[in-house]
Amino acid sequence: MLSEPVFIDTHIHGAFGEDISDASAEGIVRMARRLPEFGVKAFCPTTMTISEDNIMRCFEAVSEAYEQLEQEVGEYARILGIHLEGPFMSPDMAGVQNKEYCIAPKFAGKIVDRIEQNFPGLLKIIDIAPELDGAMDLISEYKDRYVISLAHTKADYDTACEAFEKGAKSVTHILNAMKPCGKRDPGVLGAVFDNKNVYAEIICDGIHIAPPVLRMLFSMLPEDRIIVVSDSMRGAGMPDGEYKLADADVTVKGGRTYYGPGGNLAGSVTNMAEEASRLLSFGVDPAKIRLACVENPLSRLGINDKIN
Repeated sequence: MLSEPVFIDTHIHGAFGEDISDASAEGIVRMARRLPEFGVKAFCPTTMTISEDNIMRCFEAVSEAYEQLEQEVGEYARILGIHLEGPFMSPDMAGVQNKEYCIAPKFAGKIVDRIEQNFPGLLKIIDIAPELDGAMDLISEYKDRYVISLAHTKADYDTACEAFEKGAKSVTHILNAMKPCGKRDPGVLGAVFDNKNVYAEIICDGIHIAPPVLRMLFSMLPEDRIIVVSDSMRGAGMPDGEYKLADADVTVKGGRTYYGPGGNLAGSVTNMAEEASRLLSFGVDPAKIRLACVENPLSRLGINDKIN
């Protein structure tokens, strides 16, 4: 554990056996109390693609956990607000997410408005596949209220650029759950490169993205727009074994997650401190690492004051 927690993790599903999608306020509190062991000072509890009713239960649980933690005097990681990963994603790019609960963005308004009515100010980041029906309208309508982040998408370069022009300002775990960057098909990464005001989340465990590519990303993207995230699930900080990630059965072995017959990745079991250390060992500039782990996540959320 660091002498003082400093990291901000804005994409984290779970750790220490807990999962946000369990909708357990007690579990979220337990997780928040232990996240300083990973050097985490504040975080955005992140949901999965689950039913609308279960999404609302997650918001209720996070709201209750926030209220309980605010009354505590011991050390814990502060809750900054919820990162809604799904359900507005492409079922073709859902991965470990449950594609049965994917919803076209044209139907998203009633869900987002229901969340805001019941839990004002708690929702911070909305993930969306911009190629889907109604996505551009959703971006235009909510860009000033939330961080709209492209995720789990088949979008090409032009579609991603249009989304950024409409007001999306972020990409979720770039290069994962999206088309690759090709020499004649630059995809979402190419659009991020050409739109310098866009934030790019990166999972930096060296597994989701190989170290040479991580070095490339930290070299080519603006240093004030890179955000390191864990995207960890409940197996983080736990022994190897079988764990649930929302509805999915995931195997954790040797620091990696395995899902389905192909052994695909299903989130990570890394943490912010490990990622910072690995980036340093990969040869990334320490100043850029600090920006990506501490300052930039807060900047994306529009938080400029110091987190106590």
